[in-house]
Amino acid sequence: MKTYITTAHEEQYSNNGRTLGVLLNFDEDSNRVDSLIYIYHEDMYIFFNTIIDMNDYILYCEKKMKSAYINEEDFDKIYDAEFIDGKFTDHLKWL
Repeated sequence: MKTYITTAHEEQYSNNGRTLGVLLNFDEDSNRVDSLIYIYHEDMYIFFNTIIDMNDYILYCEKKMKSAYINEEDFDKIYDAEFIDGKFTDHLKWL
């Protein structure tokens, strides 16, 4: 299955240089396959399955939730590719 990703929304989080965003993964017919919440900070993306997981990470320094890390260089390769073979989440290592 060929899919594609795009950033649906991004915001700067206070003055600490973090960016919060929503990434959409969609198929060739523009149907949403998945959506993920992320934090970008210091050349690293951290993806979460839910907004609550991201809030717990930011507000309470809670690290028990499921998350995936990918550096900017590797993310850019996927983002700039003509398409993704499978879902975007298949290319992440979830912790």
